[in-house]
Amino acid sequence: MDTVYVVILAAGRGKRFWPFETNKALIRFFGKPLIVHNLERFARAGFRKVILVINPADVQFYMDLVVPDMEIHTVIQQEAVGMGDALLRVREHIGNAPMLVVNAEDVVSPDLYNELASNVDTGVSFLVGKKVDRYFDLGYLETHGDRVTGIVEKPGDGNQPSDLVNLVFHYVDKPAEFFDILARQTSEQDDVYERALDTLLKKSPFQFISYEDIWLPLKYPWHLLDMSTYFLTRMAKEYRGKNIHVAPSAILDGPIHIEDNVKIFDNTKIVGPVYIGKNTIIGNNSMIRESHIGGGCVIGFNSDITRSYIGDNCWFHSNYVGDSVLEENVSMGSGSVLANLRLDEGEISSVVGGKKLGTGRSKLGAMIGSFVRIGVNASIMPGVKIGADSFVGAGITVSTDIPEQSFVSGTSDMTIAKNTKRVRELSRDSYKKKLSS
Repeated sequence: MDTVYVVILAAGRGKRFWPFETNKALIRFFGKPLIVHNLERFARAGFRKVILVINPADVQFYMDLVVPDMEIHTVIQQEAVGMGDALLRVREHIGNAPMLVVNAEDVVSPDLYNELASNVDTGVSFLVGKKVDRYFDLGYLETHGDRVTGIVEKPGDGNQPSDLVNLVFHYVDKPAEFFDILARQTSEQDDVYERALDTLLKKSPFQFISYEDIWLPLKYPWHLLDMSTYFLTRMAKEYRGKNIHVAPSAILDGPIHIEDNVKIFDNTKIVGPVYIGKNTIIGNNSMIRESHIGGGCVIGFNSDITRSYIGDNCWFHSNYVGDSVLEENVSMGSGSVLANLRLDEGEISSVVGGKKLGTGRSKLGAMIGSFVRIGVNASIMPGVKIGADSFVGAGITVSTDIPEQSFVSGTSDMTIAKNTKRVRELSRDSYKKKLSS
């Protein structure tokens, strides 16, 4: 595989990923950016040559990036104008050498990397697809036997040509013709790459590889919770860094990964799997469950953080944070809460690009961008997104998304209307089983 180039598309900014500003590929898990986790998997499978298509804002990070046994080159895409343009940036570097095109941030089983390596050795172009039972706003494959005959980008629910979602692991054995088609392709939609690929599929045989294991795309902000769970369940272990202080009365239960200089004070309970980053302080009487906690955080007295992803340098004091994602340097005043469950326990929705989307989650808290400050006794309702550099005043209930650089203030008014939800008809048996298991 020394002649195969792995082309990793890492320049997109991800409008659907708002309110987070960090490039999706650079979100950290267990102290490493996601892109590094994926590069290490490629290296273990035997791939040696990598070309990263990156955004100008991320140049400094990639200048310092080193992965053992890999030759890494970067190409800058000045504007994030789609996969087609991104791939054309690498044309002069690759020529007609074999290439494997992948997304930077998708997470799949390590076994797929080995299968990719085995299929690359056959010298036959291929695409990877996964059978799904619900609609994803992605591309869908058309197949005939073990061959891929076409691809349709974002057909709309009910218009899918198959139940096979296109995973961006595209191996093109001799890509010169593909580059020629791509350079001529036009479209008013964001599907130039897919249209060019569809044209190539009509002319050249591509093998279909079916993949049935875990697949975690990082399209929407709540997907970070799925990814956090994935890394926690596979990587959390009984690890203790240097200069750790754990009070005798603290209870640590399950796999808990604690980095250097962490302090855990009296009567705190931590239930794994949990990751705690360097220099974090966890105060008295706190509870942390199944969460990824960044470095430099201060989790003050009597706080409960459950199934959440917390970025670096976040501060808490007597707060509840459930099923939430906080990017970086978020501070919550005493008594403020991030609610994660509707009163009727139904699916939580989110507005993305002006459209209301189901998240597939009945438990989802807030998604908060960097450098947000939340006042005392504020209540953030399930599924709310708050843009970076915003302030939320004390005692406010926030039930709609807040744009970045907002100052939210107001009074608490009460409206009484007829209740049409019948709580007495609901059962919480499933929640009780999870608590007792």
